[in-house]
Amino acid sequence: MTQKLYLTKGEKAYLLGYVVVVLTAPIVAILVMAGLAAPYTLVIEPTNYLYWVAISGAISAGVGLYLARGWMGNAGPLGAARAIVGSAAVTLIAAVIGGTLTVPFDGTLQAPLIVTSAFIAKPWLAAIWFAATFGAHYLMSFLEEERAFGIGREAHRSATSQLSRLSRAQLYHRD
Repeated sequence: MTQKLYLTKGEKAYLLGYVVVVLTAPIVAILVMAGLAAPYTLVIEPTNYLYWVAISGAISAGVGLYLARGWMGNAGPLGAARAIVGSAAVTLIAAVIGGTLTVPFDGTLQAPLIVTSAFIAKPWLAAIWFAATFGAHYLMSFLEEERAFGIGREAHRSATSQLSRLSRAQLYHRD
């Protein structure tokens, strides 16, 4: 039981990468949505819609990072180039999912364009978002490094533990 709760250094860094993106996304989502309406969009007393925009931004960023995780976490110059593509993929996926969650029909189509135009209009907002995704890329690289050097949870498992329970029962049964 305690073995399942133990996280290696790479797994902790991987999880922290997700936390960074998921905590940055609501801020970016609210600031993007604030650019759509009058300057009075961010009121002193937040509405339920503002909470929902923040929650959907966090959910969509987590799902976007999960779906684009293959592009993230690789080392070297090629890994950095892949991270650029991965960050753009995370942004696009998060915009589509977040737009769908906030405004189901119109948001799906318009959210990627709105996010792109908000990033062009406010480069500092794009810098915050891409700093978070590149930070996640850097943190995710620790797990890839652990796997490359054979360190971590998989390194301590025996060959038979990688088989299914049924295969172990059939092939290695005890009399």
